[in-house]
Amino acid sequence: ILWLALAMWVYFDATERGKAAIGWALAMFFVGWALVPLILYLIFRDVGARTAVAPGAGRRQYLYIVSFAGFATLVIGLSLLISTSIARVISEDAIGDEGYRQALASSVTAIIIGGAIWLYHWLRAEGRLRSIREDEEFRATFFLHRTYLYTLFGVSWIIAFLSGMWLLGVGLANAFAVEDVEPVGWLPALGPLVVALLAVGTHYLFSFETTSYKELLSRFEAIPAPAVIGVSGAVEARPVPAPPPAARAPAGTTERRFCSH
Repeated sequence: ILWLALAMWVYFDATERGKAAIGWALAMFFVGWALVPLILYLIFRDVGARTAVAPGAGRRQYLYIVSFAGFATLVIGLSLLISTSIARVISEDAIGDEGYRQALASSVTAIIIGGAIWLYHWLRAEGRLRSIREDEEFRATFFLHRTYLYTLFGVSWIIAFLSGMWLLGVGLANAFAVEDVEPVGWLPALGPLVVALLAVGTHYLFSFETTSYKELLSRFEAIPAPAVIGVSGAVEARPVPAPPPAARAPAGTTERRFCSH
């Protein structure tokens, strides 16, 4: 989870600066143990064309990073609880008493700690967003707020898709009596599937579809986008010279017309 939080810092910071946020975050998440992606990002985050960062970046990034890490912990705990409980109900041979008690203790701990961290920081983030009066800081904070929601949506849909494919594919194999395929091999996939769909539904209903969110979105769209800095050799727009006016006959004279007939 701490590694996820560090990857999310790179993701949100790169998002604010207009960098390739997804690429940097994936590099940090998968090969960040070598610290090379983190070092490279710290070098290049202030190099080249980038969006000017509004005041209060540290505080708003902290709230959304910790909120995301807490929600991830909550999701992992709920998924583990549902999956191990399903496996236990299906077959006692799949997971023994000791293993089930350990999984139960771990999942409940993750649910309590992750849920408390997520709820506290998420409520603080929403309250802070509504209280900001300065337009530049509000726009940057709402942009990060919306990025958080879209990222959560995307990750939840990916989890739902993968677990749903496993549930359907292995379930059909079990229905067709494929050898060595048992219900305990596919029914526990209901855990992450249900939790992911629950995350999508709750955030959609209580975040995107609320009146307060739509009001904040209207204010966000009315504020001009921040300036792009670090652009060298900007080419100024030069007016194109207009063509000279067509020659006209002096006033009081009659134009001569020639006819070939």
